[in-house]
Amino acid sequence: MIVTELGREIKRLRAERGITVRQLASLLDKSAAYVAKIEVGGEIPSPMLIGEISKALDVDAACLLGLARESLLVSYGQKVGREYAPLGTEKTEQKSPWGPGGRVAKVVSFINMKGGVGKTTLAMQVAHAADAAGFKVLAVDLDPQSNLSQALMGPKRYVEHLRAHKPTVVQIFDEYVPPAPQDGAPRRLDIKEVVVKRAGYWQRTTLDLIPSRLELSRTLKNPTGKERRLAKALSRIAEDYDLIIIDCAPTESILTDAAYFASRYVIAPIKPEFMATIGLPLLARSIKEFQLENDDHEISIAGLVFDHSSAYTSGPEGQQSIKEVSDIAKAEGWYICRNQVRYSASYAKSAREGRPLGHTSYARSDVVAGLRQLTDEIFDIIGLVKPSAKASA
Repeated sequence: MIVTELGREIKRLRAERGITVRQLASLLDKSAAYVAKIEVGGEIPSPMLIGEISKALDVDAACLLGLARESLLVSYGQKVGREYAPLGTEKTEQKSPWGPGGRVAKVVSFINMKGGVGKTTLAMQVAHAADAAGFKVLAVDLDPQSNLSQALMGPKRYVEHLRAHKPTVVQIFDEYVPPAPQDGAPRRLDIKEVVVKRAGYWQRTTLDLIPSRLELSRTLKNPTGKERRLAKALSRIAEDYDLIIIDCAPTESILTDAAYFASRYVIAPIKPEFMATIGLPLLARSIKEFQLENDDHEISIAGLVFDHSSAYTSGPEGQQSIKEVSDIAKAEGWYICRNQVRYSASYAKSAREGRPLGHTSYARSDVVAGLRQLTDEIFDIIGLVKPSAKASA
């Protein structure tokens, strides 16, 4: 992150007044992604916009303008220092902490405390969409059921991976690789060994995967001291990616904490039905408790996504559930994505065929277009700047 003094002060004032990023963005008629960019991305707004921010936060504009001026001077000084550095110094500079294109990876967990809401389906489609758009993507399967692993790798390749005794996310929590038939002893884990390269659909894919397996459930039996291991492991390779997607298990456990420690954002898919509101308060409480215990860690729910995974959800019961979820979201200050996952049997077929929705046989064009709008919206709310699309897409 590039946190300026101006961004730090705006964030402090906003939090002090109980205003969410979404609310401030609405007052300024800007996107939440842009406000987040001001607070933690180094963006310096225009003097006119700073005046509007001052009004929204009820603070003297001169104070924020002064911080903006100082932040710009620091930024210019750093730029001049880089451009006019002595010849040859670039050879001895340390490796940049920034990823491809000068960006730090955005880490997003797809989570809901209720199962069957389409977390894995949405995580898979967002990963494919980001891959097609030219992002370098890493998908992390944090569910012992391993559905994301099988959907991306295909059942045959996934089974071959396990039979070859190749490491999975399990080894990240164990911090070692157990002896294989050809090895004589356990050995220390190299995180890059766990990454399955080119797990995406396209020939020139840059979508990688950290697969899971059923044995991950053992971690739940002895969780002590393991909650930060995933975050530590990902920190070693985060600069290689633009986006890291974590598909979480539908339970409050060590795996949930591990996802929180590794993530900056949470996307919560919601199936609009009678039981929809059960997992949402649990998720709210879970994140609040995590923040109270780890006040130095920034994590927030970037958005809720309604997933109409059955025709039933479009009826009166589904509409009532949408209203109940909307009421909870309003009370919590959560953003609800304008675009929704429309009902289509093609989503299940997409997972079976191991293809993105747009390349799934007989997928309706309106459903594909709706998903594209949703993925673009998700990229926007997490501040993921879209590069040029791959030619192969």
